[in-house]
Amino acid sequence: MKLHLYKSAALLGALCLPLYMSAQTAAKDTVHVVSKEVTHEILTRISKQLDEGYPFPEIAKKYIATLKNQESRKAYQDLTPEKLARKITNDLRETHKDVHLTIFHNKDYYEQLTRSFSNTRTPEDDKLELERKRQNNYGFDAVELNKKTSTAYIKIQGGFHGDQEAFEMAANAMNMAAYSKNIIIDIRDNGGGTGMMGRFLAGYFFNAGDERYYLHGYHKDRSKDIQEWTYPFVPGKRMPDSKLYILVNKHTASATEGFAFAMQQMHRATIVGDTTAGAGIAGSMIPLKENLVVFMPVKMVAAPGSDEGWEGIGVLPDVPVKGEDARTEAEKLIKKEQDLASAARTK
Repeated sequence: MKLHLYKSAALLGALCLPLYMSAQTAAKDTVHVVSKEVTHEILTRISKQLDEGYPFPEIAKKYIATLKNQESRKAYQDLTPEKLARKITNDLRETHKDVHLTIFHNKDYYEQLTRSFSNTRTPEDDKLELERKRQNNYGFDAVELNKKTSTAYIKIQGGFHGDQEAFEMAANAMNMAAYSKNIIIDIRDNGGGTGMMGRFLAGYFFNAGDERYYLHGYHKDRSKDIQEWTYPFVPGKRMPDSKLYILVNKHTASATEGFAFAMQQMHRATIVGDTTAGAGIAGSMIPLKENLVVFMPVKMVAAPGSDEGWEGIGVLPDVPVKGEDARTEAEKLIKKEQDLASAARTK
């Protein structure tokens, strides 16, 4: 049985990781260059945000020093907005590689954020954003059921969303898979989103009442640290005894990495594919000037009782294969286990 949830080519809602933006915002450079004064304002705002919220103060100081040094050397003068964004991002990553910390140029998104920050969003803005998410099926691409091997395959490529309809979509997908002995969740090429969706999905793989400490979020101000747990209630049948395989690749990032990482740490899933992106610091989008936006990391996410996460490392798969081969490999593992079980029964 095969159900495809088709999606159109629409921009996603604001995800926790702007990697998907970079491929869509490579607009042609124009002759317009950012003035020295505005460039200074942009650098000052980035530095202020780093100082106030970046979870690692010593690294933040290095970032700020880099920006000051490069500005004094006139490295940011006479650049178009697009080139300025790339230059600042590259300089920061050469100082310390945080793939979340990104400055990018996107006029439409900048205007959307500016209206949100100034509380001037219109009902039309909300309607358009809702329509984009619905056309994208809230990230869910397909559910396929294989009765022969009792395997459910769930593809979630378009981001992790936290809307009511997103959770309803997730519940529908999980309920279709509810009676399968093997579950494959494919989050290859999924750039992230809200960690709430990962916690929601995780809840289906434990018994009711068996809540699990999923991840821990570290802030610069430790009084704001967050314990993230799986949800005590999920709609529909739970699958505590089903074998779970999570497919990843190098474009699996941020909140989706968190889902793979947490399920691996809890010994509840087999991770198959490439090492993931290594984007383990969550944050938010902030408008600057000249249609530039910075994704500012503010929360380091790690395993419970530890400061070790996947930032800069990625989630290391239990079964390393090329990303494009991950589904085939997972299906081979399922068949091999079933063949061994069948052979044992006939002895």
